[in-house]
Amino acid sequence: MEQQTPLRSAPRRGLADRVYADVKARILLGQARPGDILAAHSLARDLTVSRTPAHEALKRLVGEGYLVSHPRVGYMVTPVSLDEMRDLFEVRTRLEALAAELAAPRWTDEHQLAFTNADEAIQRRHHELSKTGTSLEHVQFMHEAHKQFHLMIADIGGNRRLGRLIAELQDETQRYWALLPSDQLIGKVFLTDEAHSAILAAIASKDPARARTIMIDHMREGVRLMVKAVIPANPPPDDLGA
Repeated sequence: MEQQTPLRSAPRRGLADRVYADVKARILLGQARPGDILAAHSLARDLTVSRTPAHEALKRLVGEGYLVSHPRVGYMVTPVSLDEMRDLFEVRTRLEALAAELAAPRWTDEHQLAFTNADEAIQRRHHELSKTGTSLEHVQFMHEAHKQFHLMIADIGGNRRLGRLIAELQDETQRYWALLPSDQLIGKVFLTDEAHSAILAAIASKDPARARTIMIDHMREGVRLMVKAVIPANPPPDDLGA
């Protein structure tokens, strides 16, 4: 009788998932910066797990492009690349534009109410964090609120695969937002963001072409801000190849 390979135990899988979520959050929120080295033994100690689930989690992040494995050194947070940023936004801009285009003809009063209700809840949470939240909590909240806005638009269009792809690219984009100082990230959120209000107004007009154009403008502005964060205004001579 053929012997079956034992499946990974549920408890160990749960520990690996916990390490994965923790390290990914550090990267997305800028606690682990591009070029930083993460060691499995240190993570295992900090998170009170063995090295096996720590390595499993880190290898998973390597497969997703968040880390680069360096034997005998550790795992490096993937360095920022302008080519990578271009590739990311080339795809994401097209997907976000398609989401807006699909949502426009399907827009209803019920969708408007859903956005209004979501905005009220988000503004309440934003107000609470402004009094008691840490900078890290603010940044995480802003990322999730921004992600929610775009996923709600994708959901209107009715293409579930599109929503899943946008969610994945939103997380990758957050790596670049995390390069900005936290005080630049903690600002207007959801419908108090003029760009978001303009996108929603374009979709509510039921004009697919207009919705697409406004969304593309929003994505281009995001690229401009991120490039500005990656390339300093006055780089030192060494950065210029001098």
